[in-house]
Amino acid sequence: MADPVEVRPFGVRFSEAIDHLAGKIPETSLRHDDLAGPVHAKVFTVAGSTTADLVRDLHQAIVEAKANGSTITDFRKDFDTAVQRHGWSYRGKRGWRTRVIFDTNMRSAHMAGRWQQLVANADRRPMLQYRTAGDARVRPAHRQWQGKIYPITDVFWQTHYPPNGWGCRCTVRAYSQGEMASKGLQVSEPFQLKTRTVTDVDGMPTDQVPIGIDPGWDHNVGQSWLSPELALGRKIARLPRQLQGAVVDKTITPAFQQVLSDRWASFRSQVKASGKPQGAAQIIGFLDSATLDGLATAMPGLQLQSTAVIAQDNRTDHLAGAHKAGSNPAQVWSAEAVDQLPAELRNYQAVLWDRIGQVLVVVPMPADAGAGRLQKIVLRPNVRTKQGSALSVVSLGSAEVTDLADAKRYQVLVGAVK
Repeated sequence: MADPVEVRPFGVRFSEAIDHLAGKIPETSLRHDDLAGPVHAKVFTVAGSTTADLVRDLHQAIVEAKANGSTITDFRKDFDTAVQRHGWSYRGKRGWRTRVIFDTNMRSAHMAGRWQQLVANADRRPMLQYRTAGDARVRPAHRQWQGKIYPITDVFWQTHYPPNGWGCRCTVRAYSQGEMASKGLQVSEPFQLKTRTVTDVDGMPTDQVPIGIDPGWDHNVGQSWLSPELALGRKIARLPRQLQGAVVDKTITPAFQQVLSDRWASFRSQVKASGKPQGAAQIIGFLDSATLDGLATAMPGLQLQSTAVIAQDNRTDHLAGAHKAGSNPAQVWSAEAVDQLPAELRNYQAVLWDRIGQVLVVVPMPADAGAGRLQKIVLRPNVRTKQGSALSVVSLGSAEVTDLADAKRYQVLVGAVK
């Protein structure tokens, strides 16, 4: 009987891989590294594709190629049609450019889909072994990982699940405990993660990645597809604090903002269906560089354990403030506003530090709550959850403009209260 999780060639129809590609949101981009690696699992970009129609046509072409089991020759015909239709003057030779687009998307989709299969089969085959292509083209660093075996839950696979760079052909094999014993295989020694700093042409740090992994590839494409906000959170947490905000600034694009909103809506539906809190939490955003810089200046002694912003399931049903409707209807958020909470966090008018409450107050934009009031989102730092510590949304509501402008209580970190 064939192993259901063995590698399948690109030409074989592979529904999980097709779903991965088809579910991406097309978005224009000047450079591949404009977005952090985990975001590419949900957002389709082609470096230099600066018009929405062009990137949509290229996305459609690559999805059809995967769905139809097409070759790169077939894809190149669709590529040429899109280039001619939109008058795109791309960099590099046609053969090289189409090869990069085709191979990158096919390999990533294949391994993302395979991860979903591996997770579904983890009860039977919980151990994964790293495997290279085994030829002279294998990179020395990747060759060092050949044969390493770790449980599917090991942190090694958060950064080293292939592909691990441009043109990487590495893969994994799953084993059951019985197969491990029969073949005399053992779990490898704990992996010691070593990183290197990536700099731009001016020598300024832009990223930090594990040694042997190309920038933008230091994530698990499967985890990034299934839980993009968690994968991005892990990526940001591994970075030095001075880089964390900068990654958020360039990564939370309109397309990924939609991903966060969709994930938030799904979480709320699950909370409602479960009937009672399970201790779960959902990442709905991350602090940007302006807020982090403002906090560092205003509260130098505050050590944030995470820059991720979460909503906990035990508060989700009460965030809109329906229970306040009788006593203070001005505090109630509309259902539409709650739906857009990730965007409200990102598109703010001001961010304040409440000296009394020791919390962050985000004033969304547009922020007019009527009668001289502004909407507000209150975040408590370093709240512990089963998933780790983060900034937690403790309430949604509104406040008098004059109250928020009280300099004795509130210190403005970013923007202005008006």
